[in-house]
Amino acid sequence: MSTRLTSAIVLGLAIVAGPMAGASAWAQTPPAATSASLQPVISAAARKAASTPGFAALSAQAKLAAIQAEVSAALAESGASPTIIANALIQAVSSGTLSAGVAIQVASVVAPQMAQEVAAAPAVQQQLAQTGQTASVSATASTEGGAPVSVLVSLQGASTPGGGATDTGTGTTTTPAPYDPCAGVVAAYCGS
Repeated sequence: MSTRLTSAIVLGLAIVAGPMAGASAWAQTPPAATSASLQPVISAAARKAASTPGFAALSAQAKLAAIQAEVSAALAESGASPTIIANALIQAVSSGTLSAGVAIQVASVVAPQMAQEVAAAPAVQQQLAQTGQTASVSATASTEGGAPVSVLVSLQGASTPGGGATDTGTGTTTTPAPYDPCAGVVAAYCGS
């Protein structure tokens, strides 16, 4: 009788423990990335770039490259789909975490097929217009063997008086300023 009772207890424990072990393995699987879940990832990556010694003294182009590199690497590691990444970048522009140009540059690296969508998003276009900056995106896709999309992004800041193109209406010459990755951004990493 005691052997039967012991066997029943062991079998009962096995039945109860089996689903619990499966549930704990299931609970450890990370949830799929969403544009909302990527916001802290984007913000942390931008702050990491800005925490590099000498960041404040860098040129606008060097700041752009540093922020782009960190955010691109963080998003690439997230495993999110290009659509989720594009939506997350647009959301980051809307919230003032990233400038529009940084978002477009990151999209061109991490989700090139979505770079045009990011550039055309109303929040991105609005921020570019508010800060007097422009961005143009041109993408080419190879038809051979499904090669990835190649994206070229041109970013320019507001025009400044001085050499360059002549404005025929006023006779003054204007030069496009370097793109400022912190224009229109409220994030702390763009401080001094």
